[in-house]
Amino acid sequence: MKTLFFGAGLVGSVYAHLLHQAGGDVTVLARGERHDWLKENGLVLLNELTGQRGSSRVEVVNQLKADDEYDLVVVAIRKNKLLPVFEILAASPGVKNVLFMGNNALGFDEYVKHLPVEKLLMGFPGVGGGIREQVVHFADREKPKGKRRAITIGEIDGQSKERTVAVKSLFVSAGVPVVQTREIDGWLKYHAALVIPLAGALYKHDCDNYQAAKDKETLRALVRAAKEGFRVLKALGFSKRQPFELNLIYWLPEIMSMRGVRVLLESKFAEVAFAMHAKAARDEMEDLAREFQQLTAMSSVETPNIDTLRDFII
Repeated sequence: MKTLFFGAGLVGSVYAHLLHQAGGDVTVLARGERHDWLKENGLVLLNELTGQRGSSRVEVVNQLKADDEYDLVVVAIRKNKLLPVFEILAASPGVKNVLFMGNNALGFDEYVKHLPVEKLLMGFPGVGGGIREQVVHFADREKPKGKRRAITIGEIDGQSKERTVAVKSLFVSAGVPVVQTREIDGWLKYHAALVIPLAGALYKHDCDNYQAAKDKETLRALVRAAKEGFRVLKALGFSKRQPFELNLIYWLPEIMSMRGVRVLLESKFAEVAFAMHAKAARDEMEDLAREFQQLTAMSSVETPNIDTLRDFII
């Protein structure tokens, strides 16, 4: 499967590297200084949990031409920067399938305005981190010897199709687990319901996850805000609480949920995947918080803790 990663940030770089190492036909689209650096040096990565460094000499381009042909384009760009990407993809008939990976709380209407629905897949990466001096610092597992965190993918209509299976097989062949869900819209909404309070808690403590973990008031507000978000989504008819760990926060007593969140925030994984990303992606978190605020306004659920933590984001 000939694959283009549209965007050479954290997500595009890590998965392009892994697919390339597995023998995949991979190209990365980058712009400006990032493009020039990659042309000269290739992808350079550091796994912050294992200490392992990696590099790949993938093919690098700075544009998607109208006559280019790809079986799959993986768009690894924040939602608030997608408009020009939509326009480029709409003018590229040789692109067969497009997988958008990233945060999204408001659904897919904007996507289908620009691209045929039969080309679209949605998903979310399992990797987190950031880029420092062109080197990708990442964590794709919660423990050094643990399994990689899975990519989640799904069709907008919830069906499993031949191309869905093919995309899943592509990543699995590179050692990346993939979870296919029939409720990708609900999955992304419930994920946002946790990400937004988590981001607010981190910004409250200047993106120091270890300090956030020590503050009981912050932990309590985070857990309560997540539960409020889940109630908002349930009131709007979204019953799929995924990923699984979201179910635990929803079901467990508050004190137990606080302990679980504290353990997570005290981890190296949280430092790399959550705090590093939050520091680099403030604009994305602001837009995501505003998106979820629209959902909240559509329900009659009171959200005092969401409101409190959102003030640290916006």
